[in-house]
Amino acid sequence: MDRARKIYRYMLFFILLLSLLLIGFLGYRIKKMIPDQILLRKGQTEELDIGIPVSAAVQTTGADRSKDSTRITTPVVSAFHMTSDTGTSYEMQLRFLGIIPLKTVQMQTVAEQDVMVSGKPIGIYLKTPGVLVIDTGAFTGSGGESVCPADGILQSGDYVVQIDHTDLEGKKDFVNRIKNSNGEQMIFTIQRNGERSEVRITPAQCEEGVYKIGVWVRDSAQGIGTMTYETADGHFGALGHGIADADIGELLALSKGSIYDTCILAVHTSDGTKPGELTGVLSFEEEDYLGRIEENTEAGIYGSFCKPSGSDSQDEVIIETSAAASGESDVKGNMKYPIAFKQEIREGAAQIYTSFDGTGAFYDIEITRLRYEEDSNQNITLTVTDPELLAKTGGIVQGMSGSPILQNGKIVGAVTHVLVKQPEKGYGIFIENMLEHN
Repeated sequence: MDRARKIYRYMLFFILLLSLLLIGFLGYRIKKMIPDQILLRKGQTEELDIGIPVSAAVQTTGADRSKDSTRITTPVVSAFHMTSDTGTSYEMQLRFLGIIPLKTVQMQTVAEQDVMVSGKPIGIYLKTPGVLVIDTGAFTGSGGESVCPADGILQSGDYVVQIDHTDLEGKKDFVNRIKNSNGEQMIFTIQRNGERSEVRITPAQCEEGVYKIGVWVRDSAQGIGTMTYETADGHFGALGHGIADADIGELLALSKGSIYDTCILAVHTSDGTKPGELTGVLSFEEEDYLGRIEENTEAGIYGSFCKPSGSDSQDEVIIETSAAASGESDVKGNMKYPIAFKQEIREGAAQIYTSFDGTGAFYDIEITRLRYEEDSNQNITLTVTDPELLAKTGGIVQGMSGSPILQNGKIVGAVTHVLVKQPEKGYGIFIENMLEHN
């Protein structure tokens, strides 16, 4: 009898462990397959394919997150339809087999939206507030000793915005003020982690007799990228990722920025150790000016089309990038597409739209995986399958960031990254995530 009881207990323990593992697996799968937040078009029916048998309890919520009395529970199904014809937001609770709670999803009703798909290469110029500190380092002082006045005071990622309570105009102004300090203590106003503070540094003479503080700084970034979309009210979104400093890997703070028309001269394919890139002419002439950059975010750069407000002209330079279906056409030749919400995107065939020679073209890709992390710019994993694009570029190259991704007559996202050792593979961001910042 004791032996039978032990076997019975072991069986119960095994069944319980198996059930917990199953619940954990289902919860993980649901988290990967269903977003935490879903947008719905007002008055339209959306199909939600869960993939496993669940019931869904849906009720409206108010702006203060209070629950309405209206509550609808679906039978146990693997896919169901949701019509957002009442209220503006909903909360959906999913239960496996109608019993085991799996996930709560917030749903918001929004108006139908479309954008003009671009795919146009653009030159990008971004200026930081003050100067960005890249690093500190010692130099040989006038007496032959190793000195670094800024060591332990300034650090990588700081923005020096003022010296002696006077705004800095840029890197050249920063260097000249220190040179002309006569070795007197200076007050540096810095911005660190979004907060301003003041520090004091006394410059020292190097062996050539020039005053320095031992710091490397930068005040701008420039490169080539791709414009993703334009809106009817004259705004744009591009890149699908932010512009970060190559040395410190942090998103650059924006003082002002501009986008320019550009011409691609050559495509350099990946050699397996570094990504390929587009090389083009980046001209800062007034006739090439397209608009201003107003935001630099993890999801892309954003701004508006406008005429230049002042002369920011610089010499023409050759830039190598390092940062940076059918539709109704507008007067610029761009094509209008409705946006696809993340739950509408499917693994399988899709296209990217991009331009290398002034003429946009569609190229076939395969979407191989979808990730629903809200803050990611690597939501879409993709593989280039188009023979023509593979012949031209070897896959994805730097400068293609921002190229729109289309599927089933809708814009679903934009290309953001390339896998260096497999340039035919890369990542993209959901268009829904890009538009949240517009």
